[in-house]
Amino acid sequence: MSLEPSRLPFTQHIAVVAPGVRLSFEQTGIGDPRVIFLHATGFSGSCWRPHAEQLAESMSSVLVDLRGHGRSSKPPEPYRWAYFVDDIVSLLDEGDWRGVILCGHSVGGATAIQVAARRPDRVSALVLVEPVVPEPRGAPREGASESPLIERTRRRRASWDSREAAAEYLRQRAPYDSWDRSVFDAWVDTGLTDSGTGDIELSCPPWVEASVFAETAGSGAAADLADLRIPTWIARATGDRGMRSTCDPSVAQRIPGAREVVVERSGHFLPLEDIGLVVRLIHEARAASS
Repeated sequence: MSLEPSRLPFTQHIAVVAPGVRLSFEQTGIGDPRVIFLHATGFSGSCWRPHAEQLAESMSSVLVDLRGHGRSSKPPEPYRWAYFVDDIVSLLDEGDWRGVILCGHSVGGATAIQVAARRPDRVSALVLVEPVVPEPRGAPREGASESPLIERTRRRRASWDSREAAAEYLRQRAPYDSWDRSVFDAWVDTGLTDSGTGDIELSCPPWVEASVFAETAGSGAAADLADLRIPTWIARATGDRGMRSTCDPSVAQRIPGAREVVVERSGHFLPLEDIGLVVRLIHEARAASS
């Protein structure tokens, strides 16, 4: 399988955000505001490169590899969602970045909500695409962390003889088979890594992905919704394609002044399938926050 290279330079940077945690991120584009992209569980920042390319003439983009993903360090379990929030807050503070737009998908969307609630002085707008904010429920059942999804994740294939073999294998399987081709090709660059022994591996090991899933009930994103006071866009899937939606329909009503877009015949991986939608929402968020 041939992979299309990016058309723009993406410069890699490393920030130490916690003891033993080095956060990798790429930057490209010019101008303000700065858009910080936060990916879903199991992926990496490079899946946002096609989106950043379309924004490059008017905005700068920061594509973050969350801890345990891509080129960032992989500390031991657990992967509590609060740690992702702490990491991004540290990144904003270290860079003294202000007026940023946070664009997050899935766990990245939940992270963006909490970062904005904690640092409203640094975040000017939110674009949340299928954030993981499920329907309010009671306390999680004992043993919920041992769900079939987590068990399957820990057992998933994670090593191949070559990058080409890995890309061909993954491209034929969900969820990658529905992604825009340019998104998939960009993700492969950092979503796969050399094991050091000749094999190619997933840069987010299955044990990391499983740990993130196991910690879902600990997310504080839902509790922070009412504290948001910045322009917020939510893109929600109808859940009738691929994986169901992870964003409860009540979320937009729980954020003061939020705008919601519901995309028909779509599923949870919406932002990796529809680049144009994400770019449009970011432009709208920029206009509203100017």
